[in-house]
This record gives sequence, structure tokens and C-alpha cells, in this order.
Amino acid sequence: MNYTDFIKAMQCEVKEQMEPEVMVETHTAVKNNGTMRTGLILMRQGVNMSPTIYLEEFYEQYLSGVSIPELARTIQILYEKVKVTNSYPYENIMSYRKVREKIAYKLIRKESNEELLKRIPYEEYFDLAVVFYLLLENTAFGSATLLISNEHLRQWKVTKKEVYEAAKENTPELLPAEIEQLTDYMYVMTNRTRNLGAATLLYPDALERAGQMIGENFYILPSSIHEVILIPESYRVNRMQLEIMVEEINDTEVDAEEVLSDTVYYYSRKEKRVLL
Repeated sequence: MNYTDFIKAMQCEVKEQMEPEVMVETHTAVKNNGTMRTGLILMRQGVNMSPTIYLEEFYEQYLSGVSIPELARTIQILYEKVKVTNSYPYENIMSYRKVREKIAYKLIRKESNEELLKRIPYEEYFDLAVVFYLLLENTAFGSATLLISNEHLRQWKVTKKEVYEAAKENTPELLPAEIEQLTDYMYVMTNRTRNLGAATLLYPDALERAGQMIGENFYILPSSIHEVILIPESYRVNRMQLEIMVEEINDTEVDAEEVLSDTVYYYSRKEKRVLL
């Protein structure tokens, strides 16, 4: 069964297993780095927030021998964990005052998202872009977000600077940084949910805390949009070797949607900032 037929079969099977009030439709979206993903959007009558469960990973399971009914049952269980039972008052989104505390930022690769960046406010950060979103729901099983567009700024009658200031204030509070030592020479920095955690690179306090833990200047390896790896400067490897390693990992081990950058950055404890 090819992927197109698999999607149709999954839609039918999930419909069969779901409660009657849940509508199951296919949905294709352009995601980060211009990647296309197809999934099932599960819509409950009377609720205006619906999870989308993407099917690429399920297709891999199918090819390895897992049956369609088994996969549909997995989706049903997942839906029970992530479903929203009450509508979000979308009229709140029209009011900057009501959404300001939900504004957060994330990091994406600039050159791979040129079309997207024409439609949304962003700030350049080396070869990356800081973009903004509303964190509407945040649970252990996932989050509901809304990317902030240029149109939102016009509706709210606010500037990009105002949105950026709100995000700088909110994001470290909504998504606190976590730094874990993996080995004698490697640390990982992400946020508490381990989702879009590379944005902790923008938290001044997190970088200072990392410097205190490591005890020296360090290199920052953008392992994905979800986390960064920190390597002490004294580790016996040069920057070029680190960049080759990051590029190879991005090409072979990181999903295209989750690639952040091939660039290795450097944190100076004395200057308290990230450098190239």
C-alpha cells in the first residue's frame, strides 16, 4: 500500500473507531523549513480547537508490520490524551490585552523559511529568525499554538517591538529552561516541555547559568529546534570539526522539519552574549 492509500485507509479506520461526534478529515500543512506533512484532523462538534495527528511515523510502523486497526487504536488513545473539550474564546485573540501574556517566541532557520517570513513578524538572530506565537494550551501531551502574523499586529495595533518585548518577558516564565549534563564534556539545554527548546538560547539567565555549570566559555551546537548542545571550550575539538559534526547530524539524523542550523555558536561568559 502506498502512502496515499494508507492515508485513506487510516481515515476510514479511525472514523470507524471514534465516537460519532468526532469528525475525521485529512489535512496537509506546510511546516517548518518548508516541509509538507499530512495527517488527520479530529474535530469534535461544538469545539473550535482540533488536534492534528500526522501520519508519516505511523506509515513507517505500517511498513514494519503493524496493522491499520492497531495504528487507528493508537491514534484513538492519543486523541483521548490531547483532545480539547471546550472551545477557546477566539474573540480573545482579537484583543492584544487578552493575549499578551500568552505570547512566546521560538527559533527557526531563516534561509529555509523565506516564504513564511514574508507573512510574519520576526527578528534576525545570526542565521536564524526569532518568530512569535500564542501558547494557547500547554500540557504534558502537547500544546495548542497560533503563529502570530503581520495581520495580527495590524488587528492589535501594536508593533513588532512590543510583541518581542512581551515574548522576552513571557517565554522564560511559560517554558523555563532546563540544563542537563550528559557527559563530562556535553550538556543539553532545552525547556521544561522539551518542545521548541532551542529558544532557551535567547534566555540571558539560562546562558549565564549554563556558564556557571560548565565553568568556562562554551560552544553551542543547534541540534534541533527543540534543544541545543553545549560543549566546553577546553574540550579537545576545534570549531570546524564541531560544524562538520552538526551538518552531518542534520543531514542524517534530524527530521527536515526540526533542523535549526549548521552553524556552531560561541558563548562568552565575560561578555555575557552569544558570538559567531
